[in-house]
Amino acid sequence: MKNTTIPLIGVSCLLLAGCTGSYSKMRDAVNQAPDWYETRRAEIRGEGYPKLVEVPTIAEDDLPGKTLPASAERVNELTAAFAANARAELPANGPAEIAAVGAEIRQQFAGLDLSSNFLTDAEITAIRESFNVPRVTQGLKGQR
Repeated sequence: MKNTTIPLIGVSCLLLAGCTGSYSKMRDAVNQAPDWYETRRAEIRGEGYPKLVEVPTIAEDDLPGKTLPASAERVNELTAAFAANARAELPANGPAEIAAVGAEIRQQFAGLDLSSNFLTDAEITAIRESFNVPRVTQGLKGQR
């Protein structure tokens, strides 16, 4: 009993000394924390947020949609500036070139067979034979 009592008292004294030192270090670290630390702690705790049952009142100068006319004017200004820019204009032959490319693609597809059965029996057999690996197919047949 004496053999275990002395080490237990010694270990508990060491732990107590270590914990008091770590608490003071932690306190110093919190006191030297950056400015955003307190805000983050309040966020984590959930402090400072309004309650769901509280209905906010809207002041007269903060009515929703108050800035919409100014936003519309800004959009109109930006649209006019874009239209006035020389880079925004289409080239003279732009629509004609696009139509020509479309016509060329349509001609390429016009000659294709639209039926879903477009492979011949010989082509299907050739494809199956290219995937026929005897040791795999025989192994699969042997497992059945």
